[in-house]
Amino acid sequence: MSYVEAAQRYLEAMERFPVGSQDQCLATAQAFDMLITEACAEVAKPEWWSDEGLKALSATVVRAAPDSVLANTMRAAVLSGQGGSAWQAEPLPRPAAELREAAAHYERAAALEPAPAVRARLAGDAALCRSWAEAM
Repeated sequence: MSYVEAAQRYLEAMERFPVGSQDQCLATAQAFDMLITEACAEVAKPEWWSDEGLKALSATVVRAAPDSVLANTMRAAVLSGQGGSAWQAEPLPRPAAELREAAAHYERAAALEPAPAVRARLAGDAALCRSWAEAM
């Protein structure tokens, strides 16, 4: 299955679960993870695919699934603007508070991640966000 097909299936799954449920939120995080890939650059995006829409949605996702690596990674990516070119023409500079929150979510994801290489990458993303916040 391609990233495009997977994204479509996760978007369909979102529609089948109750609004705000953990299952819907995990499907949302999976859809986001697919939609930010280069393979999905030309895929039609949902109505919530904007900076403000993703900030609101990622907050809901992480509240519903606080122990999910993917939910925390989604929230961190949105707040840090990493991958932002997937949902906005030009990534916007982020306030220091959002970068610090992004770092906390990357750290949470790293703590939950069992794979050492992925855990190290997430910890590195957290450190990068903290350095950006301190540079402001």
